[in-house]
Amino acid sequence: MDIKLPIGNNLRTDGPAVGSKPRGGTPPASDPTATSPKGAVGEFVTLTETAKTLSAAHGGAQDTPVDSARVAEIKAALAEGRYEIDDRRLAQRMLDFEGAFA
Repeated sequence: MDIKLPIGNNLRTDGPAVGSKPRGGTPPASDPTATSPKGAVGEFVTLTETAKTLSAAHGGAQDTPVDSARVAEIKAALAEGRYEIDDRRLAQRMLDFEGAFA
């Protein structure tokens, strides 16, 4: 079967594509972050520093304590229409929060 591409028939069937990296093998010894799960043959993953940071932040967010009683109280107040917002207090807390990063 002959496959015609709009830019010509540049399909290579005699080896790896030009510019591609071969799949498989073992991770370089100089990369301590590359991992290969048990049973996986020839595959590895390398995490960037950003991915590591995001993963650590996500894990830390899972451990944040939550006051379930307070959450239920606020939900009930919202549903009943009796939850009031103090505009000035909210604005001041927003300014304080932004000031903490300046």
